[in-house]
Amino acid sequence: MASTITPSSAVITVQETLTLGSIDRGGSHSRTISNVAEADRRVITVSSSGEMDLIELDTNNGQGKFVRASIRYIRITNLDNTNFIRVRFKNAGAETADVKVDAGATFMLSTGSMDADTSAGAFSAFVDIDNISAQADTADCDVEYVVFSV
Repeated sequence: MASTITPSSAVITVQETLTLGSIDRGGSHSRTISNVAEADRRVITVSSSGEMDLIELDTNNGQGKFVRASIRYIRITNLDNTNFIRVRFKNAGAETADVKVDAGATFMLSTGSMDADTSAGAFSAFVDIDNISAQADTADCDVEYVVFSV
């Protein structure tokens, strides 16, 4: 059976609204991602008792698994109104990078690559992200993720 899905363009817009001292300090930025052929959006409860896998990046698609080279956008939003979450990016070479995402905040990526260095050394090279996981801080948190790929 041939697919009936036609790739489409996704528009990502980030907008800040702030008036400070009677001066508009807001701004916005839009980015168009062409040929998006796959999209996934999920809300999941992340436990505070242990790290939970959210997204796997590899060379094949599957349940919660996406083709790394096709990734164009990942958004992870902490839907909790009190507690932060820790989002961890891992690769098979045991490199990790962690990001604190405060209550109500969002973290975005546009690729499946990263660099992490525990010795504060100079940048060496990007490596593949193989897994993205999360853990809630004090109490379980609802987390939403969105993945767009071409």
